[in-house]
Amino acid sequence: MIESLYIHIPFCDSICSYCSFKKQIYNENLAKEYIKNLLKDLNRIPKKSLKTIYIGGGTPSSLAECDLEILLSNLNPLLKKDYEFTIESNPENLTFNKARIFSKYGVNRVSIGVQTFNRKFLKLLGRKHTNIDLDNCINNLIRNNIDNINFDLIYGLPFQTIDDFKEDINCIKNYPLKHVSLYSLTIDENTVFNNLNYEEADEDLLRNMSDEATIILNKLGFEKYEVSNYSKKGYESKHNLVYWFDKEYYGIGISASGYENNIRYKNITPLKKYLKGDRLFEEETIDEYNHEYEYIMLNLRTKYGIDLDDYKKKFKKDFLFVYEKQLEKLKKIIIINNNKVAVKDNNYMILNTIILEFIRKLEDDYYGNSNIKK
Repeated sequence: MIESLYIHIPFCDSICSYCSFKKQIYNENLAKEYIKNLLKDLNRIPKKSLKTIYIGGGTPSSLAECDLEILLSNLNPLLKKDYEFTIESNPENLTFNKARIFSKYGVNRVSIGVQTFNRKFLKLLGRKHTNIDLDNCINNLIRNNIDNINFDLIYGLPFQTIDDFKEDINCIKNYPLKHVSLYSLTIDENTVFNNLNYEEADEDLLRNMSDEATIILNKLGFEKYEVSNYSKKGYESKHNLVYWFDKEYYGIGISASGYENNIRYKNITPLKKYLKGDRLFEEETIDEYNHEYEYIMLNLRTKYGIDLDDYKKKFKKDFLFVYEKQLEKLKKIIIINNNKVAVKDNNYMILNTIILEFIRKLEDDYYGNSNIKK
């Protein structure tokens, strides 16, 4: 049974310099029509069937209060007991009334797009909020009994030094957070940064920044449980663990991805066509090779690693036997303990190299000779 749902809200109050997600400037009439279409697509999901809901974007908190209320009131009946219900928000538009609506309909986790606390870098990124806005939105959430709060932060910004970054991370201590998501800047096509010919930061600098973040966040009580994510004990993102543990989930809305009945899909319908009732999906049936590939890659991103019993149940073979040579080669940077295979904490920056060792063997087993560059 599928127990998780992702919903995409494409609207933003402004477009950030680095963002390549599917988005457009908020328009009240388009937003109302979009919500109506989302509700139609939600009809296929059974009531009280979901353990996690995640509303992302775009900026979901850019929606008007009345539209938020309509959407959230229709989502609440889909939830089981002991659920996690997350919505992404920006500091400048998370008002007290919106936080009240979140709480009224069961939202119990909010992810805030902070990105940086530095005014110079906020301006560079095209962010519209101030740290005063951030303080206000945190107070709005706490006053409405929502205390499971995540900050999204970005590092490796143009002109950012290691000292700049350490100042950013040290600001975390000023907020009552349960979770921090920390992403290195990628510069994609169709972004302002790409048009300005900015380049991504040097790998050595990124590694130093990541290492410093881990040291500081550990002192503040956060544990790194995935390549880009840290949490206080018991506050790992249950929804994101669905992705990393290779579980299926619904995807609703334009640009939303889903995974059902061994098929991964993404809704690529343009907004105007979506509002007319059209739906266009890119689909990929996951064969056995790709299933194992994704399973290894996603599970090794987390501190939990590959569960050997779960692997055997899914793929009908013994991981330790199949990858004996690879595990021996990687023994200094891999942990085998409690029936799990995981990457040692300080080796996440070479995760791709580690995964590649297993994937070469996997491709040889399925196709004879690995085509992956050695």
